[in-house]
Order: sequence, then C-alpha cells, then structure tokens
Amino acid sequence: MKKAFAGLFALCFLLLTLAAVPASAQQGTGKIYLYGENHSTQAHLDQELAAWKDFYHNQGMRDLFIEVPSYTAAFMNLWIKAEDDAILTRLYEDTEGTAGNSQATWDFYQAIKAECPETVFHGFDVGHQYDTTGRRYLMGLMLTGQMGSSDWDLTQKIIGQGKTYYQTLDGAYRENQMVLNFKEAFDALPAGTSVMVITGSAHSDIYQNDLSTGTVPCLANQLRQVYGENLLARNLTAGVDYTTAGLTSAVTLGGKEYSALCLAVQDLSGRMPQYQSRTFWLIQDAYEDVQALPLIGDVLPYNNFPWPVQQGEVFAVDYLLADGSAQRHFYRADGTSWQGMPTTVGFAAG
Repeated sequence: MKKAFAGLFALCFLLLTLAAVPASAQQGTGKIYLYGENHSTQAHLDQELAAWKDFYHNQGMRDLFIEVPSYTAAFMNLWIKAEDDAILTRLYEDTEGTAGNSQATWDFYQAIKAECPETVFHGFDVGHQYDTTGRRYLMGLMLTGQMGSSDWDLTQKIIGQGKTYYQTLDGAYRENQMVLNFKEAFDALPAGTSVMVITGSAHSDIYQNDLSTGTVPCLANQLRQVYGENLLARNLTAGVDYTTAGLTSAVTLGGKEYSALCLAVQDLSGRMPQYQSRTFWLIQDAYEDVQALPLIGDVLPYNNFPWPVQQGEVFAVDYLLADGSAQRHFYRADGTSWQGMPTTVGFAAG
C-alpha cells in the first residue's frame, strides 16, 4: 500500500514539474497587473477571468499569482493538468469556511482550466491550512525523496509563517511576508515576464497601509515602491484604477501654471448613475498661491480620495458624466471638517 501511495505522489510531482516550467523570457513586458477583489464576488471574478483570458490568449502570459500559500498553488498546478477534480476537491475541503471557498470561485478556476490550460499558479500568502494542505504537501515531498530540496525548504518556511501568523494574528507581519514571498517568486521568473496577481482589495491600494494595523504599507504599496510603474493595480471593490498613476499634466490656477500628478481613476457608474468616472490629480506646490482664492461652497471629504490627504494639498478632480460631458473641480485641504469628517473645500480657479 505504501509503495502504491509513493507511486501516486511520484506521478503527481512529475506533473508538478511539468506544470511549473516558467514562462518564456520572450513573454510579456515585465509588468505586474494586480487586481484587488472582494473574495468570491461574482462581478469581480468575472472581471478577473476576462482580464486573464486577454492576458493569456492575446499577450502570451502564463503566470497567475493568487493569494494562497505556495504549496496550495503547487497543488493547483497538479490539478490543472489532471483529468479529474480530486485535487481541487480536497483543497476545497481544507478551506471550508474561508472567504474563497465558494461555488463562484470553484467555477472561476474551472473556467481557467478549460480556457487557459497552460496557466501556472504561484502562491504568495503565508501558510494557511498548514496542518492540512501544507502537511499533505510535505508528505508528498517526503515520499518522493525530496526532503531537503528547495521545494521542501520553501514549504517549511511558508508553514512557519502560517504558524507565526495564527499565533500572533499580526496583520502587519502577514502583509510583509506576502510581499517577500511575492518578490521571491516573481524575481525567479525569466527577466521580462509579465504576471497577473489576484489578491484581496485591502492589499491593492498603492497609497495605503495594511488594513488590520495601519502600520506598514500594504502589498501593492510596497510592490509599487520596488517595481515602480511596472506595478499596475486596480481595487475592484472601490472601483479604483491606479494604472494611470504617475502621469503628469499642466494645470492653470489664478493665471499660473502648475504640474499635476495623476493619482487614480475611479469608476462611479455603479455608485452615481449620472457619472461615469472621476480622475484625481494632485497639483504640486500650489497651496500658498491658491489658499486665498474664493470658496464656492463645495466640499469633498478626505475619504473620497484614493490618496491620504494632508493639509496644504491641492487637487483637481475631473468628472466624466453619463452623457459624455466633463467637469473639473478644484479642492484644497485647509484643515476644515464637514459633518465631523475632515474635508477638502472647493474653490474657484481664478
């Protein structure tokens, strides 16, 4: 019986080796397309599936990073090459009760297997399910004589991260480990390889800190600092697209020209039907010149902005309306509040 069990794992790990062949160095442009989702939300999964099919079929991408431990992704790579769903079924049993354990997510992965069968999954989270999925993966490595291999060492490391996280429930620790795990996996790919990343929306804002403690930059924020404009992030929950962040434009206020930095574009169509979107611009070095320009009675609280607003900053917000027309509004942060919330105030451009 033990011999047959070992033979089964030997076959599985041969498949894993085939599935884990990195993408060609000729693929992609070295971009990281990051999508922040509300786990198991059908609308988000639909957008992600459409994006991955486009990247896969039209841009030749094969590497898909998902918010799971490395050993879970390894099992996913076995499953996508298998003729049945036994491996995926077992993974779902292990994750019962978690946010990603849903029919919608199951169907999402089934669609990837059917339509993008050469997908290679990469996991970058800490060791969730370390005592079930993780232990089973280690057993497979042991039975196939891979104790002490790089895969063995990585699995042990990720399991150790999981144990530390669940002992401390330290969200900042988890955030930092996710960044390190991602960098290790991404940097190991051939130079120039582009990838898509699916993570929770709390990890997807390039200006924000981790949600649970607020003490360290979140995943996308840290990756932006490392990879610069090659990190292209979207928060699907908030409808915020950071892919144009960093673009500059000239803005005239009070007869003087300033440089404005694009922060993000937000889809408003599902929140305010009269609008399609709004684009946020940070107007640099303008406050001293515009603080005396007359107010117009408009306010925009800080929590509307994708950027951590500070007193003394000046913004332009471009609204695209449902009828195709456009409006531009100017706001400055004077340190005032509205209905108990810190707010920017609208002013005339002069």
